[in-house]
Amino acid sequence: MEYEINFYRIKKITQTSNLITNDIGRFIYINTQELDYLKKKQISKLSKITKFKLEKNNFIIEKNNSEKNNQYNNILKKKCSFLNSGPSLHIIITTLRCDQKCIYCHASSKNCSEKKYDMTFEIADKVIEKILESNTNNLNIEFQGGEPTLNFDIIKYFVKQINKQKKQKNVLFSIVSNFTIMTEDIMDFILENKFGICTSLDGPKELHNYNRKEYEKTIFWIEKINNEIKKNDLDLKISASLTITKESLKFPKEIIDEYIKNNFLYIHLRPLKKLGFAKNKDEIYYSIEEFIEFWKKTMDYILEINKNKKLIERETYYMLKKIFDSYEPNYLELRSPCGAISGQLLYNYDGNIYSCDEGRMLNDDTFLVGNVNEKINKIITCDKSLAIISSSINDSEFCNMCAYKPYCGLCPVINYAEFGTILGRISESDWCKLHKAQFDYIFDKLKIPTYKNILLSWISEDFL
Repeated sequence: MEYEINFYRIKKITQTSNLITNDIGRFIYINTQELDYLKKKQISKLSKITKFKLEKNNFIIEKNNSEKNNQYNNILKKKCSFLNSGPSLHIIITTLRCDQKCIYCHASSKNCSEKKYDMTFEIADKVIEKILESNTNNLNIEFQGGEPTLNFDIIKYFVKQINKQKKQKNVLFSIVSNFTIMTEDIMDFILENKFGICTSLDGPKELHNYNRKEYEKTIFWIEKINNEIKKNDLDLKISASLTITKESLKFPKEIIDEYIKNNFLYIHLRPLKKLGFAKNKDEIYYSIEEFIEFWKKTMDYILEINKNKKLIERETYYMLKKIFDSYEPNYLELRSPCGAISGQLLYNYDGNIYSCDEGRMLNDDTFLVGNVNEKINKIITCDKSLAIISSSINDSEFCNMCAYKPYCGLCPVINYAEFGTILGRISESDWCKLHKAQFDYIFDKLKIPTYKNILLSWISEDFL
């Protein structure tokens, strides 16, 4: 029987063991001898089990087998279906004012008294017009800051007007708040309108207060909102954002224990980015190698406690979805192209529109792509927007031969912050080193039945 061999990529694990992946994200482990047979197209020399795995996962297809060819093409088409829709995530900066001064502030926040940094109702009307011009029917409208609740009237205005004008569009509202000026009225409003809710929790009290202060207020409102959700049987969850400074590296277990104690379902272990006020603070930074060591140590602890309790590492969850699912989970940071413009837009308080949240944090106009006075189609198809989108496609020569390409992506903002160019030098980048290490860790754990069962349980139910 003759076979066609689909393109595959190789990751050498040991002298005798290899991981191979293909464009639709399927993978198998294969020994070096059988990989050599595959390279030479000597399919008849492969063991029955290896041949079965290669066929099942679309690495080899019987010649003239149109059904299997169509299956491969349909999965690939499904994974790229997000390319047919416009931006679905619309981030609104209601104000740059904030009542806190976190040591790593990415948003370059302003003093509470500086109301000139609040979005006006006139600009809000134009932002609403832009959002509803999007050609996707599913919209996530996220309010950020500064501290967005410092301009809460504008949030209420957005909700009222969008609900009035949305027609057939499905709209989810969400808010990112530090909870320090939360009130019962604000809480009641966001629960009544079924907001997705995200706050910041950097770990136990001493660490949280070292980074950002007001631990007691944060915990008070986490507990109060969770109690209201439970009492009213609402289909809502509070999530928390964790920012890891150099001080955080000392407390991998304590951070996880804090999230467990406060009944969070997932945690996002992500490195500090050199953006906003954090850019010039060397005392809070660490090398990517130090972060990788911290990440692995923390993941080991998460997997250990998962034998009895459930806590999901958020980025690992999406990596697993990309590895095992036949569709793109739309995690914008690991898409190719990434979410900038094609998946999200950010509307600053002054009406300027940026490619993404990180793009506005650079405090320059590199990722400024338009203004609310322009049509949405003009904004997302202008030369600058197309250049940004193109720079986030991982089809470069370096990425194209990496076994993790089907699951990974690029960030032009991080490239620009690190190298001064949106293209970057991928092989030298911290981004590449980190994601390679994370995928190495995940694929190593998938070879161990106990850990494989835990990891697969994360994506077997609709947790997120």
